[in-house]
Amino acid sequence: MAYTSTPTHGKTSRCEKNDVAVAFTDGWDMNITRGMADKTSQGDTWESQNQGILAASGTLSGKLALGNTEQKAIYDAIIAGSTLTDMKFLIDGTAEGWSGNIDVTDFNVNAQKGDNVSVSISWKNNGALTLSDAQ
Repeated sequence: MAYTSTPTHGKTSRCEKNDVAVAFTDGWDMNITRGMADKTSQGDTWESQNQGILAASGTLSGKLALGNTEQKAIYDAIIAGSTLTDMKFLIDGTAEGWSGNIDVTDFNVNAQKGDNVSVSISWKNNGALTLSDAQ
């Protein structure tokens, strides 16, 4: 297989825990960053740096349904302070995307009169994330 060569519509994207879709999600986002260490010296005209380690963080949002096994596992992970293993953030809904272990850093519930109760979950990687087109 090869990675997608044309844009993919966001409606096909999804998150999975242990190869099972996290139900009632509206979307997710991911930010991959690289730390930088300054190595500029006095007298230099331009800044310079050494490349550091990679990090990733993101959010997952949707309708709250704690009866869904995967949503409940995410909630349990923040309460217990445990790492979620085998998380997948898929672009095409089946194979292309990132996988790895994450730690839940924020579990935000929003309950407004006249609307569904929603959830926004923030996370940070715990180890390397892997990009693959054959999940």
